[in-house]
Amino acid sequence: MFAKLKGTGTCGTSGQPGQPIPATSPVDNNPISQFFEIGKQIGSAGPELAWKVYEGYRKSDGKEVSVFYFDKKWTEKFGKSSGKRRECISEVLKCGAIQLDRFRHSKILQIVAKVEETNENLAFASEPIIGSLANILGYLEDRLRQGVPSVLREYTFSEFETKYGLLQITEALLYLHYSCKIIHRNICPQSVIINKRGTWKLSGFEFTVKCNDGDNMLPVSCPAFTSKSPKMSQPDLDFMAPEVQASSACSPQSDMFSFGLLICSIFNNGRSPIQAALSTANYTKQLETLNRSVQELLDRMPILLAENVPSLLEAASRKRPTSQSFSMIKYFMDPGVHALQYLDTIHMKDSVHKANFYPSLRGVLCTIPKKMWFQHILPTICAELQFSDVLAAALQPILYIIEECNTDEYQNHILPIIRNLYQAPKSIQATVTLLENINILIRKSGQHEIKNEILPMLFNSLDSTQPQVQIAALSAISEVIEHLEEATIKQIVIPKARQILEVNDSIQVQTNILNCVAKVIDNLEKNEILDDVLPLLLEAKLTEVSVLTPVLAIYRHMLSDKRFGLNVNLLATKVMPTLIPIIVSPNITVEEFNTLADLLQEMLDHINRNQRNKLKLERMSTFSTEKYPLQHNLDQPTGYPHRPPCLKLATRRQSISVDDVLKTTTTAINSNASSPDLNLLRVQTNLPYRRHSDNAIEPPRILIGSASPAYGSGTLSMTSSMANLPRRRHSSVNPNEVKGLTYNFFNPPRPVHKTGSNSAFKLDFPIPGRTSPGRGRRYSVATIINQSQSSSSTLLNQLGTGMQQLFGR
Repeated sequence: MFAKLKGTGTCGTSGQPGQPIPATSPVDNNPISQFFEIGKQIGSAGPELAWKVYEGYRKSDGKEVSVFYFDKKWTEKFGKSSGKRRECISEVLKCGAIQLDRFRHSKILQIVAKVEETNENLAFASEPIIGSLANILGYLEDRLRQGVPSVLREYTFSEFETKYGLLQITEALLYLHYSCKIIHRNICPQSVIINKRGTWKLSGFEFTVKCNDGDNMLPVSCPAFTSKSPKMSQPDLDFMAPEVQASSACSPQSDMFSFGLLICSIFNNGRSPIQAALSTANYTKQLETLNRSVQELLDRMPILLAENVPSLLEAASRKRPTSQSFSMIKYFMDPGVHALQYLDTIHMKDSVHKANFYPSLRGVLCTIPKKMWFQHILPTICAELQFSDVLAAALQPILYIIEECNTDEYQNHILPIIRNLYQAPKSIQATVTLLENINILIRKSGQHEIKNEILPMLFNSLDSTQPQVQIAALSAISEVIEHLEEATIKQIVIPKARQILEVNDSIQVQTNILNCVAKVIDNLEKNEILDDVLPLLLEAKLTEVSVLTPVLAIYRHMLSDKRFGLNVNLLATKVMPTLIPIIVSPNITVEEFNTLADLLQEMLDHINRNQRNKLKLERMSTFSTEKYPLQHNLDQPTGYPHRPPCLKLATRRQSISVDDVLKTTTTAINSNASSPDLNLLRVQTNLPYRRHSDNAIEPPRILIGSASPAYGSGTLSMTSSMANLPRRRHSSVNPNEVKGLTYNFFNPPRPVHKTGSNSAFKLDFPIPGRTSPGRGRRYSVATIINQSQSSSSTLLNQLGTGMQQLFGR
């Protein structure tokens, strides 16, 4: 159990594993052991460190405590042992414990169980402590074996901790001098206790006396230090005021002198400027050189403190500052220190004061060392988390600490505190506070905590009937989107968002829903976007700037990818009609107008680009089908002129020999050598060609041109010519281009007609052998003619005359 307590504590030794509980403990002989389980010794305190301090916890509720134990036999170590001497020391220590129980103040050590006495020992229980200031400073270590862990001796104070601790002791003296009218008489390191929260507490009330009844500042009689009495029954001589030793008189100013020596010892490795070694003669001698010794120590102190310490050590008590005036020096004017001062008394304040204080505490945490966050602040705030009326305010400093601490500190110190809040009933404001800061919790939590604690809290908040909680939950979703599965987004987030919108369509709800949609839209399918997201966008109140901004962002994102399903029909019929009226709204700013105008222009360009391409394709498909009908396979896609049409096998044709071609061609050339249209190219419809196979391939019937009835029956139809004129197939020839003969399916050549009895077509495309920008391949028939008719003037004239006669038959 003690190992567990040490592992979860917040003191400087919390990281050290606890020691096993001894089989027997000295405290077991005291009745207090019936109520408390006693562990190992952790420190010592009191006159000559007579009290040994043990860790422990209360058996009834497990509350952690510290047990102070005094063994009466130990008096033998400090002098001659006699029954009277033993009883004197026991009575002094018992009186101090009883007095300590009388004073209930935040700056005084709190008693949990009153002192129990037996013939052999004394024991009482207090709030859990680290040890005394004497243990940490190593005071009396040269004379006494303190029996404390070495870790405690390595405990150090920051400048802030020292400032705060000194103010604690000043406040305790102020309470004693003015409220209780008591003089402490033994302000020294053994009387200052450091509790588990790092707070300095005053104890050691063995030698208190009452102040003067008429004037608190007037001296009263008190015994001086003497070697005739046991050291444990007298105040520490090294911290005694000079008037006490000189005139056996003391006042509240005597405590201030002792307090000045205590401050010097903190900056002097735990040693007082007066080292009397229990000798009054040494005390008197060193008192004379006190000023010089103090001046050497002032350089080690902060400037604002060094300015005031010499006044505490004035020989004349009336020149010393009071506890009240000293508490107001500039050295203590630190917002962080005063915040901790108020925090120490927060349990005495009402809920209104608490709710106002905790948010302001968050603002000064940056001036407080992180060590004190976990030692002092968190344990105090934990006690406030059980009150729903201050829970939201108390979460403010906790969230700041979470944000500033590392992952290990969060796991060890904060997670045990805040884990209980996730599923526990909370006030509306507390729930909203957690949701608004969910990004901080996510960054510090592991996957297990996120999945099993944070996300369930978020989903439960979506089911809340409170608008504030709903709005905060919707806003929080965008922060945890990376930790949500797609199924969770589709099945929980979007449906619940729509349900909330149906109940509450306020501007803030719409804004948070749209911001949430903007985060999750990439995880949605096309049908979910069209069915769930697009209606939200179309129904949004675009006249509000907070709504318009996320809507425009979502539309722009959807426009960037086809998978979102925002086609031209939706843009033209639904989206743009809702956006266009907003562009003339008087509520939008110049920046919003520019954003909206750019988006509308982008949408219009998208429509223009897609619709224009669509119309072009439809027009081309219609033009090719109506004016140039194609015979093609039913499986062949249409409307794409760049694809070559399928060819269809016609009837088998008989092979024609080359001799027949030469004979027919020669006859035609000889009979028309004198024709006036000699230079015109004639097309022979039944001109044989080179056979590739027995199966004739019938080209598609593309209407190149048609003869007008006005031209007469003797006019040759280009349709029939091209239909009967086969082409030579060659692998190097483009489907739309024969070398030297280019044909464009999109812009076919127009026939040029000549009237007359011998009219013929004049083709626009280049003729092989004539001036042409391209170099074309000659037809095979021309090669045959060239080989057979070497006597003719030109091959072209002969071919033209022969074709004219053939067509004239």
